[in-house]
Amino acid sequence: MKLFCSLPSPFARKVRALAAEKGLPLELVLVDVLDPTSPVAALNPLRKVPCLVDEHGEAWFDSPVICEWLDAMPGPRLIPEAFEARMRVKRIEALADGLMDAGVAIRLESVWAGRTAEQRSAAWMDWQWLKVEGAIEELERRLAGRAHFEGEALTLADLAVACGLEWLDFRLPDRPWRPRAPALAAWLAGMARRPSLAQTAPTAL
Repeated sequence: MKLFCSLPSPFARKVRALAAEKGLPLELVLVDVLDPTSPVAALNPLRKVPCLVDEHGEAWFDSPVICEWLDAMPGPRLIPEAFEARMRVKRIEALADGLMDAGVAIRLESVWAGRTAEQRSAAWMDWQWLKVEGAIEELERRLAGRAHFEGEALTLADLAVACGLEWLDFRLPDRPWRPRAPALAAWLAGMARRPSLAQTAPTAL
């Protein structure tokens, strides 16, 4: 299986971490989605990564779908089969993905070559950061001092949140989130040492 991705992408990292937890090999194909000649454009009409191409040449996107696909393969299950537990994990994943979407919007607004410095909107970036703060406050509340967001074992919820929070540290270090979520910060310090996350961390971390 080939995973078209950008190594700093938190969405791609979530997929890579889940695959590592399950012991599934992925062939990484590194791409720049802002490059109009990127091969991703022919695979995913949204021109986003990650994009998984299976052994039959079928393309799967985006990260929630890819994670579902991989989790159905042999290895420990990271998405519970029981409906309510599954929905709780998917809800936390949605919070983490929303946090990452808003963070990426801030990042692109600040660095995208298609905008001049005068065109960049600080108000837009601050609005996106409000979404990040809301997600972090909700994650802090839902973690409630536990080791995992759902049940007694690692799930996709934990991987998604960890990837999102470490991406904020990596790309938006001037916007600290830890003061409003001390329990979440302490939880992340332990999660970051997990091999699947340590091995997929952005190189600058």
